[in-house]
Amino acid sequence: MGSIQKPRIYKFDNVRMFAILLVVISSFADGYTDSSDMFRSWFLFASSFVAPLLIFLSGLLQKQYKAGDRFDLHRFSFYLIAGFALKLLVFGMRRASGEQVGLTLFGGATIEWYLFVLAMYMLTALAVGRFNRYAVITAALTLGLLVGLTPLRDELYLSRYFVFMPFYFAGYYLTPMEVRRFSHKNHVKIAGLVFTVIYFVMCFRLRELLYPMRMLFTGRNPYAAVPIEGCTVYHRLLCYGISSVMVIAAVALFPNRRLPLWTKAGQNAIGVYFWHTPLLLALTAAGVFGMIDGLGDPLWKLTVLTLSVVCALVLAIPCFSWPLRKLYALICRMRDRTCAIVDGAVILIAVIAAAVFHVW
Repeated sequence: MGSIQKPRIYKFDNVRMFAILLVVISSFADGYTDSSDMFRSWFLFASSFVAPLLIFLSGLLQKQYKAGDRFDLHRFSFYLIAGFALKLLVFGMRRASGEQVGLTLFGGATIEWYLFVLAMYMLTALAVGRFNRYAVITAALTLGLLVGLTPLRDELYLSRYFVFMPFYFAGYYLTPMEVRRFSHKNHVKIAGLVFTVIYFVMCFRLRELLYPMRMLFTGRNPYAAVPIEGCTVYHRLLCYGISSVMVIAAVALFPNRRLPLWTKAGQNAIGVYFWHTPLLLALTAAGVFGMIDGLGDPLWKLTVLTLSVVCALVLAIPCFSWPLRKLYALICRMRDRTCAIVDGAVILIAVIAAAVFHVW
C-alpha cells in the first residue's frame, strides 16, 4: 500500500508474516493463560517482542512511502480511519454476543491500539525526524522508562506510545539496506538463534519467575501495577534488552528471498491483523472453543494452536486485505486538503460522540 515503488526486500515480508502469526497465536492463546501453563509460557515469549518487532518494521519502512520529505497524510488517514473502524467492529461484535463491555473512543486495550499509535508516531516523526538521531532515540528511551512512573495506562494509548517509541525511531533512522546488511552477518544469525533458543526455554522452565514481566512487555501498565516487588525503570530496561535482541534475531533469521506462500502472506499482513480479532470473536460466539475445550489434553492445546495458524494463513488470502487496500486507494485519490478535512471530521465526530455518550 505504498505510493512509491521500490525494489522489494522479501526479508521484511517474511519477518512481518512471522510477527503477525505470533499476534494471532497469542490472541488465541490469551484466553487460556489462566488455565494452561503452556499457553502462559507461549504468551510470555511472544509478547516480549512481537509489538516491538512490528513497530520497528513500521518505522523502518515508513520512509519508502514518502514522496521526498512530504508527510504521508494519506497513510496517516488510513491508520486513523481503519483504527476507528476496527474499534467499532470489535465493540459491536462483543455486544452482539452478549458481552457487557463499554466503548472508549480515545484509548483502550483492544487490538486497534497499534493503528492509532502508528498514526501518532507519524506525527511525532514529522516534528522531530530531522533532529539528531541519537538525541531522538535517547529521548524516546528516557520517556519510555519514565512513563511507567506515571498512572498512564490506556488513555489515548499514551503508555504504549511512549514505551514502544524507541523501537519506532530505531527503525525510522535506519535504512532497509543497513538492516539487511547487518542481519546478513553469520555471527548475528548465530547469536540470535542461540539467544532465541535460550530465552524460549527460559519462558517454559522459569515461567512463574518471568511471567509477571508480561505486564511490562505489553507496554500499557505503570510500574505500580506490575506484580514484581520494587518494579521500576531497571525492570523495563531488562525488558527493552530482551525485546531488542529478539527483534534483531527475528530479522536476522529470516532469509531475503521469496518463500512459497509465506512471503505473499506477509504482503497481506494488514488483512490478518485487522480481521483476526473479529474472526476470533465469531468463532467464540459460534461455540467452537466450547467444543475444543471438551477435547482431552493435549489434543485441545494442539487444536487451538492449529486453528490459530490456519486462521492466520486464511486471512492472508488477498481477498481479506482487499477492503483495506480499497480504503487506502480511496484515501489516496483525495487531495491533501480534502484528506485533512476528512481526518478532522472523523476526530470531531468521535469527540462529540464521546462527550454525548461518555465513551472517552
